[in-house]
Amino acid sequence: MEENMRKRLELLKRQQKQREYEKRVSFEKDRLISEHIDFTKYYRFAERGEADRINLVLNGLPVRYTRPDFSKLLIEHKSQSIDDLLQYKNEDIWICCLCGSIELINLFSCGKMSDFIHDFEYWYGISDYLFLLFHNYIDFIYIDDNGEIIKSKIAIN
Repeated sequence: MEENMRKRLELLKRQQKQREYEKRVSFEKDRLISEHIDFTKYYRFAERGEADRINLVLNGLPVRYTRPDFSKLLIEHKSQSIDDLLQYKNEDIWICCLCGSIELINLFSCGKMSDFIHDFEYWYGISDYLFLLFHNYIDFIYIDDNGEIIKSKIAIN
C-alpha cells in the first residue's frame, strides 16, 4: 500500500513540474508575441516534431565554452554586418536563442531571413547568442554577443 502511495506521489510531482514548465513556456511565448507587434504575422513557433529535429541538430554540434566549436566545423563565411545576410533573404530559418531561460532556449521560431534582418535588434535584445538554422537542417548562421556572424554547416557523416 505504501509503495502505491509513493509511486502516486512521484507521479503527481512529475505532473506538477510539467504543468509549471508548460506555464513558463507559455509565459515566454506571450512575452515574445507581446514585445513584437506583428510576431504572429511573420513568425511561428516550432511544433513538437520540428522542435525535436532542431534539438537533434543543436545537441549534435561540437561545443566549446557554450558556443559552437568552429575548429571542428567548416566556416563558410565570417562577417560583422547583418546586411551580409541579405543574400539569404528569401530563406526560411529557425531562430534559436542560445542564452536565456531554459524555456526560451527550448522555443524555436520560424520565419523568413528578411524578417529576421528587419527585426534583428528585437531578436538580439532577447538573446545575445543566436543560432539561425536553415530548413535543410544542415546550414546555419551563428551570431555571438560581439555581433560576429559565422556561416557554417553541420557535418554529415
